[in-house]
Amino acid sequence: MTAKRMGTKIFIRGTLTLLIFSAAAARLEAASRTGTTAANFLKIPVAVIPSGMAEAYTAMSGPDSILYNPAGLGLMENAGFSGTHNRYLEEMTQEYAAVACPTRYGTIGAGFSSLSSGKFTSYDSNDQITGETGSSHQLWVLSIAGGWPRTSAKLKDKYRMLQVDGHNEVPYRLSVGASLKKITEALDKVGGRAYAMDAGAILTLPGHMKIGVSALNMGGEQRFRFESHPLPAAFRGGVSREFGAGNDIMGLTVSADAVKYSDASLASSVGVSAAVLKTFQLRAGYQSRRDIGSRVSGGFGLNFDKFMDKTGFIRGAGIDYAYLAYGDLGATHRFGFQLFW
Repeated sequence: MTAKRMGTKIFIRGTLTLLIFSAAAARLEAASRTGTTAANFLKIPVAVIPSGMAEAYTAMSGPDSILYNPAGLGLMENAGFSGTHNRYLEEMTQEYAAVACPTRYGTIGAGFSSLSSGKFTSYDSNDQITGETGSSHQLWVLSIAGGWPRTSAKLKDKYRMLQVDGHNEVPYRLSVGASLKKITEALDKVGGRAYAMDAGAILTLPGHMKIGVSALNMGGEQRFRFESHPLPAAFRGGVSREFGAGNDIMGLTVSADAVKYSDASLASSVGVSAAVLKTFQLRAGYQSRRDIGSRVSGGFGLNFDKFMDKTGFIRGAGIDYAYLAYGDLGATHRFGFQLFW
């Protein structure tokens, strides 16, 4: 049996095992603690590429790994930036930006996300209108990650459209990463803050396969006035597999995740990203649990890496879009920009 066929079988078995475990555990869980955590804006999908793939991103690599598994930053060979504007429900908007820079000591990453409610009418204790107010929710992240064995140089011929290392991957490479997070929320003049940590690991296997695990939002409570609530801690496990690595016509990445929040039942998600002619990307995803709206998400993108001067500073760029529907509440649209150097 060839290594390629063996890698495909391992990927299929791993994916099926992950999904079966997720479904079984969700059925066995009798109850959850929904509504008992603070800073639940952390659960809202924001980064455009993972959003189009139903957030099946635990075993993927790119600047957006800072949200799902900091170990993914340690597999990056080039510095990268990812930004997203989310036209959320009603008048709510969400902004997100992340940057990651490999160094001789590891990859350093930083990220920021902000959700704004817009203005709404405020009332006093007697239900009298007092004017307008609003709320804000912010996340700040600082990460560090490293991969072993180390690679010696930047990849001048690499394209990033699948958000994995592609045909330049090193089998049996391990990456670990950690993040420190600051979370703040404010309603009118009342606010609260909390600090948390993330940690994760990714193992790259032959056949362009990855297995990843991460723990997010660990530790800390957020206090508002006289009450404190824990953050929505999450445990994630995922696998990803790239097919057609280096193919100029068609490339395909399939990923699957199992996610357990501290205040919700276990859920699973599957995502697919197809790249055509190294220029066009189509993405789709499915989540097993969604409180409101469709469980299906999708998106597309344009990649300009093949048009870049490989001897120049900028190695790649792309624009992306993702669509998520929330039933009667309406649809949300995410617009993103990627840059690599």
